[in-house]
Amino acid sequence: MLGIDNDKLCFIKELVKKSYPLECCGLLIGTNTSEKRVVEVCPVQNKNFERAHDRYVIEKSDFEKVDKEAVKKGLQIIGVYHSHPDHPAVPSVYDTEHACSWFSYIIVAIEKGEKFDTKSWVFNEGKQQFEEEVIKVC
Repeated sequence: MLGIDNDKLCFIKELVKKSYPLECCGLLIGTNTSEKRVVEVCPVQNKNFERAHDRYVIEKSDFEKVDKEAVKKGLQIIGVYHSHPDHPAVPSVYDTEHACSWFSYIIVAIEKGEKFDTKSWVFNEGKQQFEEEVIKVC
């Protein structure tokens, strides 16, 4: 289960709407004790300029910068969010090929720049596939 405040989820959706029809992405900062909980949402620039309509890339330097700031606050990167413009909120083959088993992946589908569908996923390394994760909006 992934806990997230409604205002943080709304913030992600605002970013998704602004970036439409391109994919946006960012990192989820929080705690991963008995329950994963998002404390901060950190947008980062999608560095996949050639296929930004259906792919995202988070540069290592962006990841390291956010990670360093999170650690200073006693937090950690617990996941990634990204959008799927005019595609379902399910992981793509590309998402599966680049997944980390310890992260939550929030995917926000946006249809025609308006309608949202939000799901979270975790990668099961043993099965080599994503499994849906419950989002607990607080």
